[in-house]
Amino acid sequence: MSDDKVDAYFEKQEGAVADIALSLRKLMEELGPDLTCKPAWGFPTWSGNERILSIIAHKDRCNVQLFSGNRLADRWPGRIEGTGKQLRHVKVFHVPQIDDELKDIVLAAIELDRTDPQKVR
Repeated sequence: MSDDKVDAYFEKQEGAVADIALSLRKLMEELGPDLTCKPAWGFPTWSGNERILSIIAHKDRCNVQLFSGNRLADRWPGRIEGTGKQLRHVKVFHVPQIDDELKDIVLAAIELDRTDPQKVR
């Protein structure tokens, strides 16, 4: 699903960060074709029953922000970072970091939303 503001967000990215962001977007389109994508807090955010994740571009990387990341962090302690009550993230500095492990994390987040959605604050 396309949204003009989401498209504009990705179009304004530059250099290596643009490559990472577009690769992450492609991953989400492949893994969550039934999810909706709309801006939330200025960032492209994929939702099912609740918000699942956002892609946030920074100067040197993109973060995959997981809205229920606290429930996934123990399974991927070297990959999922943060200390929020619910919100956690995965830092992606290079396209090759969009690997099978990251795919597993995204699929687990989507599955959590399908089987045990929790209200995102």
